[in-house]
Amino acid sequence: GKVISMEVDPYHAAIARNTIEWAGLSDYIEVWVGHSENLIPRLCERLPKKSIDILFFDQQGTKMHLDLDKIVSADMLSDTAIIMGDNVLRPGAPQLMYWTCVAGPYETQVISLKEFKEDIVEDWISISYFVPHSPKASLPMVIPEAVEQLAHDTDGIRWQSVEQKVTMEQWDSHSQRMRRQFAAVGICPPEAVPWQDEQGRSRVHINPRSDRPVPPAG
Repeated sequence: GKVISMEVDPYHAAIARNTIEWAGLSDYIEVWVGHSENLIPRLCERLPKKSIDILFFDQQGTKMHLDLDKIVSADMLSDTAIIMGDNVLRPGAPQLMYWTCVAGPYETQVISLKEFKEDIVEDWISISYFVPHSPKASLPMVIPEAVEQLAHDTDGIRWQSVEQKVTMEQWDSHSQRMRRQFAAVGICPPEAVPWQDEQGRSRVHINPRSDRPVPPAG
């Protein structure tokens, strides 16, 4: 297997490549520089169809669904692929969450956790199992206007955090509002909360992929 990471910042990419080289893993891990929407065509040229087993998104949340749609349209996901999204509650990834939780061919759950060194603000990591034989797999990706509006609000606080200070209270208010708005459009995934065992190690229980048969279309 091979890991391919896409990094928009050349400085971060250089650090990652040097670290990978130092670890002796250059034959197994590649770091590509550029925006994901520009690199996905290259990915499709390099890899055979149905060859992506794990897809991890950590870019701008309101762009994640677009990259997922490109990869699915190119038939790059394996039939047992897992799709993960970071920061899908804060600042949020409304379109990705709607598609993977409500309208698309996925079984999705989230890990609810606090941001690093923060005790207040909740965030989610989403974990979605691809269900290629679901009737939903033949549907085009359509995102309702209410979800697109929520994405607009998400980008607003995201850019505010880049240009000026966003307090923990503001982030907490945003996360809780996202929870309510997600529920209003049907985004209600099962939640898992990490805990620490007797040795102080973090643990979390993830639901396995469902083995129930997929009902026929119609």
